[in-house]
Amino acid sequence: MMKMFTNYRPIAIGFAMAVLLFSCDDWNNVPDFDVENVEGYKPIYRPATEAPGSFLAAREVVDPGKIYVINEYLLVVDRGLGVHVFDNTDSENPQAIGFLDIPGNNDVAVRNNILYADQGKNLIAIDINDLSQPKLATVIEDVFSMADQYPPVSGFYYECPDPSKGVLIGWELAILEKPKCYH
Repeated sequence: MMKMFTNYRPIAIGFAMAVLLFSCDDWNNVPDFDVENVEGYKPIYRPATEAPGSFLAAREVVDPGKIYVINEYLLVVDRGLGVHVFDNTDSENPQAIGFLDIPGNNDVAVRNNILYADQGKNLIAIDINDLSQPKLATVIEDVFSMADQYPPVSGFYYECPDPSKGVLIGWELAILEKPKCYH
């Protein structure tokens, strides 16, 4: 009797593989790229020629990201824009003292008074020994891939990022003509 079931083993394996393959079928959700005009996300750029790391007046936080504490300071990433600097001497009432302008920034790390930050595709290092007068220490170009920069939500068409237009600092909902990207 056992010999009878061994003849069906290749069929059972094939059936199981087909079930696994087609149970993950998401083909109906892949968009048609032959669309003329469709709602989607358009990149917002800032010229890449502007030097990052300028210390500007304090401003309102738009899209808060990671928070970093260094000495008596609180650093708050504003996604795509830069880093807000707060005097955290009184942790119950931090005071905004300025803004490090880093277009395309989403993450920071600090070591030995050097702030490391992503700026679009680049990795920058800023000397923050004196936070009121930060100094750009170095820029390492093309560390990060533009392919990693997607709109804030999935399931939408979007205009593919173009590094020649500047540093990608955000996204806006717009009507797109013949988009080539989807996420």
